[in-house]
Amino acid sequence: MPQPSLPFITIAIPAYKTEYLAEAIHSVLAQAYSDFEVLVVDDCSPGGVKEVVDKFDDARIRYYRNEVNLGKSDPSRNWQRCLELAHGEYICILCDDDMYGPEYLQTLITLVKKYPSCSAFRCGVSEIDERGKTRGYYSLAPEFESVEEYIWHYFSRNNHQTVSEWMLKTSRLKAIGGYVACPMAWGSDCSTVYLLAEHGGVVTSPVRQVFFRYSSINITGQKYKFVQRKVLGWLHQCDTARYVLDRSIHPDKEMITGVVEHERKRELRKLFRHASALELCSMVKEHKKFKLSMPFFILMMLRNPLWHIIAKRKK
Repeated sequence: MPQPSLPFITIAIPAYKTEYLAEAIHSVLAQAYSDFEVLVVDDCSPGGVKEVVDKFDDARIRYYRNEVNLGKSDPSRNWQRCLELAHGEYICILCDDDMYGPEYLQTLITLVKKYPSCSAFRCGVSEIDERGKTRGYYSLAPEFESVEEYIWHYFSRNNHQTVSEWMLKTSRLKAIGGYVACPMAWGSDCSTVYLLAEHGGVVTSPVRQVFFRYSSINITGQKYKFVQRKVLGWLHQCDTARYVLDRSIHPDKEMITGVVEHERKRELRKLFRHASALELCSMVKEHKKFKLSMPFFILMMLRNPLWHIIAKRKK
């Protein structure tokens, strides 16, 4: 008896929040390109993810519920679970509050045929608010860029990204160990692409077919919360970029490495400045985790206005 053919693409929704989940699923089922499966992985949500999924009568939808909450400290652990369950030759991670335009998959399939050696494809992104109203655009990138150029654009602040924009080759992603784990998944998507794009680069469509929802209930919207974990995630992302550049033979790799280091320090200054008193004390106690030189670590601590209050109280 012939086996049913596997879908070409897996669109995985690692689900915990339910406020916009139905809209996310609707946007997937409305795709002009139809050779895909929808994989909803419920990360022990208390909000009734299954009830939302059960409202859709579509054979392409598969639902799983994790036995434990994988993404509590690092959402990329649930992305990894999605990868394990995926059947498609390519995988897309769509966050549970984001959406696709109807031509998202078709646009990227066209690019897959044009760049068969590439493993990382993405569309342009519009940023929307809680009501779905456009509040801005992500910067557009060249159609093709090497991993070195991609890293330069990102650390030069010419580029901004979300995991929801990417379509990645499943076999290649598994070969590098899957999605890179970072605290709060802060930088996980970037670090994953750095490793994935070492061979084949990055391909981007200028067509804005991804809608990233900026709200108070997602991690990006909580700008200065979880600072300690964001610092660790940021440092890991920078280390991954430098690891890729160290292996590179690009003629400008020293210049690009300098840009990475400059942005690394700039972002650290910003994060340390907004740390809470509790986070400051915790970071002092666990300073070895950050692998920063002690003079630099002290300088970062002193940039936070709360540190002076803490120091006075200790006296």
